[in-house]
Amino acid sequence: MLRSSLALAAFALLVSTARADVYKTVDAQGQPHYSDQWSPGAVLIQRGNARSDAAAPPPEAPKSSSAPDPAKEAAKQVQSDMQAIHAEQCKELKAQYDKEMHARRIYQPSEDSSAPKQYMTDTEADAERVKTRQAMDAACADSGG
Repeated sequence: MLRSSLALAAFALLVSTARADVYKTVDAQGQPHYSDQWSPGAVLIQRGNARSDAAAPPPEAPKSSSAPDPAKEAAKQVQSDMQAIHAEQCKELKAQYDKEMHARRIYQPSEDSSAPKQYMTDTEADAERVKTRQAMDAACADSGG
């Protein structure tokens, strides 16, 4: 009788452990780890039938199986920063182009601010407008604007 009771208890223990939830986490080196207890970043890969509410993962449990890759996050941030720079360049060049298009005359750039302003000829002014337009188109194409 004692022997059959022990066998029944052992069988019940085996059945209860076979029904446990299994969670998978991946460490920083990419090695998978399996557990019957939820931890941050863990993904449920096997659901047991006899599940207690106390062992349930919190509702904010992440769905991905791996932690965010710092290199990918940095690359996304660099791309975002570059888009912001191109957008600012696009905005500045649009303003410069608009100013050149509405100006009757365009000044020659000068190193000396005290020197009298020299105006561009109509041909030089048109060439400057074309150059500004090309720079604006290139900057705005990169920024998506």
